[in-house]
Amino acid sequence: MNIAAKKVISMQTMQVTNKRFLALLTCLVSAWALVYFDALLGMEAIWSTSDTFAHGYFILPISLWLVWRDKDYLLQSRVRPTWLALPFLMGSLFFWLFAYAADINVLGQLSAVSSLICLLWLMIGNKLAWRYKFPLAYLLFAVPMGENLIPWLQDVTAWFTVFFLKLNGIPVYVDGLYIQIPTGMFEVAVACSGIRYLIASLAVGTLFGYLTYNKLYKQVLFFCFAMFLPILANGIRAYGIVAIAYYSDMEYATGADHLIYGWLFFGLVIMLMFWIGGLFADKILVDEELTDKATLNELANNEAKNTVIKANKMLLLPLLTFPLLFFTLLILKAIPVLQLSEPVNATTQIKKSSWGIHFEHAFDSRLTMDNSGIEKFSAVYGNKQNKGELISWANVTHDHDRWTEVASKTLMLAGKPAMLVHMRDINGRPRSYLYQYKIGDFYTVSNNKAKLMQAWNSLSRQSDYSEIRAVSLAGISDLTHVEKVLSKAFLTQLFNGSNLEQ
Repeated sequence: MNIAAKKVISMQTMQVTNKRFLALLTCLVSAWALVYFDALLGMEAIWSTSDTFAHGYFILPISLWLVWRDKDYLLQSRVRPTWLALPFLMGSLFFWLFAYAADINVLGQLSAVSSLICLLWLMIGNKLAWRYKFPLAYLLFAVPMGENLIPWLQDVTAWFTVFFLKLNGIPVYVDGLYIQIPTGMFEVAVACSGIRYLIASLAVGTLFGYLTYNKLYKQVLFFCFAMFLPILANGIRAYGIVAIAYYSDMEYATGADHLIYGWLFFGLVIMLMFWIGGLFADKILVDEELTDKATLNELANNEAKNTVIKANKMLLLPLLTFPLLFFTLLILKAIPVLQLSEPVNATTQIKKSSWGIHFEHAFDSRLTMDNSGIEKFSAVYGNKQNKGELISWANVTHDHDRWTEVASKTLMLAGKPAMLVHMRDINGRPRSYLYQYKIGDFYTVSNNKAKLMQAWNSLSRQSDYSEIRAVSLAGISDLTHVEKVLSKAFLTQLFNGSNLEQ
């Protein structure tokens, strides 16, 4: 290596470790952590309490290791902060503002990780960001998201189970998520959806594909393979449990042993995935940028002049992000947070509903039953309150483990939408309920629309409160008749119909 090349490497190493650069990077990351402090705590809380997302603890160390294994290139590279990342950073911050106003935690956490990626991209420049695109993108696996896929995965698992049972000649009757065979009945519960298998397989499979393949199309194909295989494997696992129970006359695979069987089966599937993937592994390529002396000489001739001056000028760009970060923080803190310790007309006696409607941490929650057997429920929330939210994965309009939805219909009551849901339990007994969200003066049955209106009301200060309203009745199989009964109860018994018309 000639003297000019060594000089360039020395100057570039100095630039990467420049004290001003590191100080600015530290300040920016600290500002990012301050803005997203609540989101980061929320992510860690989910990692510590959910087996599905426990892998989140390992994502950042893995990304750092992926960068460290390529440290020779990093130390020889020149930092060039870029304007291109700034619009994406601004978009991520405003995305967080919406998520904060609408109380959508997962979107806020996704914004936190996206903003960190944009900050690092802004600081190190386009060339290095592209070089380390996978370690940066891999940080997205730290976000605990994907639980919205559970209902779909339950349906897919039930379909696969019934398909294989019929293929095997085992008599089977399916009713929603309930699967009945001659020796007993099974339910495809949330734990049987395979969401843990899927997320773990994607996180591990994506890393394996990056380390094993050099070609992008192979990495994409293996990612798709890592996504499809656990879905298929979970269907086979569920079929195996039912088949074992059938042939053992319900003696095996009906208790904790089926959980052990499931994890062992998943371990074998992961090993199979790695084995198949290893058959198509690419050869390890030598990084020509680090070994080609001609490249180093070219760097010496073209980039040795004025590199320090250019680097100092480019360091001014990230300073523009400070006002952006703290302006966002000031806006977030200006949104009023309603304290749960100051309830509005809170009731002291709350009964458990017969159909399993559950909305926790409400300001005001009421559940009653009239002499005709109609249950009436309402819960009021602040659009921003220190604990609890109207639209949350923990809040449900019925107990999905106990009831199977057989039909639903959107009604217009006094010009406002309401959702009518018909259900059956495992014994075939019918029950129906009618519900509606009231967001300020806006009425909807959509969770997404309710969230959007909550965000708008929080930012525009039009209304600080939202409400869920519901009525339910059991024992009526005639859908037309139960619709009339519940509609009348919704308008005249539980809530004042004239108020809805205003």
